[in-house]
Amino acid sequence: MAAALPPASAQSTQIYGQVRLTANSISGAGAVKELRDNASRLGFRGTEDLGGGLGAFFGLEMGISADDGSGTDPLYRNSYTGLRGSFGAIALGRLDSSNPTGSPLYSQVTSIVSFAANDAGATAIGTTILNGRNRTSNSIGYMSPNWGGFDVRARYYVRGAPATPNVENGAKSLDLGFNYANGPLRAGIGFARDSRPGGLLANEFSDKWQAGVRYAFGPVAPYVLVGKDSYKNTATSRGEVGYWIVGAKYSQNAHSVVLNFMERDVQTSRSGKRKREQLAYAYALSKRTELQAFIDRDGVDSSRRNVAVRAIGVGMRHDF
Repeated sequence: MAAALPPASAQSTQIYGQVRLTANSISGAGAVKELRDNASRLGFRGTEDLGGGLGAFFGLEMGISADDGSGTDPLYRNSYTGLRGSFGAIALGRLDSSNPTGSPLYSQVTSIVSFAANDAGATAIGTTILNGRNRTSNSIGYMSPNWGGFDVRARYYVRGAPATPNVENGAKSLDLGFNYANGPLRAGIGFARDSRPGGLLANEFSDKWQAGVRYAFGPVAPYVLVGKDSYKNTATSRGEVGYWIVGAKYSQNAHSVVLNFMERDVQTSRSGKRKREQLAYAYALSKRTELQAFIDRDGVDSSRRNVAVRAIGVGMRHDF
């Protein structure tokens, strides 16, 4: 007698993506005019209802440089599978803020801070200023259920293998995020810790913390986020690197304006500061199509001369 198979369950799959391009004029150390991609992507994601309140999910999202048609390296921005239920959600694979468990640090940043046009290309601050630790391979992620606006996110990942000499050598990382979102208020506290067999290398990141809050007063939403990264310093580098961003977003019908001021200590200089200002405008032609304009000034390192960079750009973003 053949064994009975479980009944077929409901499954859904979605194809989605974004095309984001800007024409930029860059002045400073090496002036250039460019047409630049800003993290365009093509993705596939889906869910399956397993019954009893349990569900499976998966995702594969490719990074595409829309300006020249090439793929990113690595090709996949995320690639994961996982389960969700009354316990929350657990994901395995290459994880970022787009997967159902989110990114403990970067998802917290995107909930609190508004980016100028895109956090990519000439306006990118998630990596250069905030060290958001978004995209990680060989990862296990978790997001708790929502408890009256509160949730917890965690991610543990292996940054290399002991069998690969001088390439991360078994280093591991843990990221945690504690978040609150209810009505006009969003807030969060994040923490991360790195470890390496035999101890950290010179100038290597050891741990970080960050905290931020955002409150919407009608069409205007101001926010502030502060943090500190710790490193194994040398005689010419910092052991503690502080950063902050203060800004606001104004939204009215199809129009939005973002203004950001930020600063980060330069880790490789004991006196250098990286000061940056951004002003951006966006006009939504529809829910999927947006026109963009921005100006961004990046001081790079106050301890060095003639390194500041100014970028002016206009572009378009389309979601599908």
